Amino acid sequence: MGKKGSWFSSVKKALSPDPKKGSKSKKKWFGKEKDPVPDSSSLVASSVSPPRPVPPVEEVTLVEVEEEQTKHVYSVAASTSAAAEASAAANQVAAEVVPLTKVTKFAGKSKEEVATIRIQTAFRGYLARRALRALRGLVRLKSLADGPTAERQTAHTLKCMQMLSRVQSQISSRRIRMLEENRALQRQLMQKHAKELESLRRGEEWDDTVQSKEQVEASLIKKYEAAVRRERALAYSYSHQKTWKKS
Repeated sequence: MGKKGSWFSSVKKALSPDPKKGSKSKKKWFGKEKDPVPDSSSLVASSVSPPRPVPPVEEVTLVEVEEEQTKHVYSVAASTSAAAEASAAANQVAAEVVPLTKVTKFAGKSKEEVATIRIQTAFRGYLARRALRALRGLVRLKSLADGPTAERQTAHTLKCMQMLSRVQSQISSRRIRMLEENRALQRQLMQKHAKELESLRRGEEWDDTVQSKEQVEASLIKKYEAAVRRERALAYSYSHQKTWKKS
């Protein structure tokens, strides 16, 4: 019986697995085993971080833009470095606008909320880009106003104005001189005609024409009137030309 019992116990031990070996193998297996796979909900919650709160546009972006615009418009002596800093600040504001992720990454949010976030983010980005464009335009305008091109244009404009003033003074002096010459010529003609009429009336000169005295006086008067009309026509044309040049 002792031999049978020992034989049976040895067969039982051979057929039954050793609990210590099993525990050791289990320990080795669990030691080599990879990390447990977390739940999908925990992955989604860890991967999707809540969007950073963007500062309100009316309180931050528009206020800063209006301050910079008023500074640049009403202070011409502001340095270019300040404008560059303002543009850098606007760039930073535009960079801080969080790009919207896909709808699948918004866990636990409805389509309406996702659409609202998309619209708000797009509008804030549009406002930031518009402010940046305005600041860049002001910086470019200031650089053009303070640059060498503006100085050259100013010098050229001053030269043109000086030349124009000289030409205008020459034209006015020439007109005055021509007017004085015309008046002097008219006075000479009138004096000459008056002398001729006076000499004819007194009979100081001998007239060998067959015309009568009345005919001679009438012809002289006609000549005098023609000369006066001619002078008046010249004066009218001169005044008309003057008004046309002024207009």
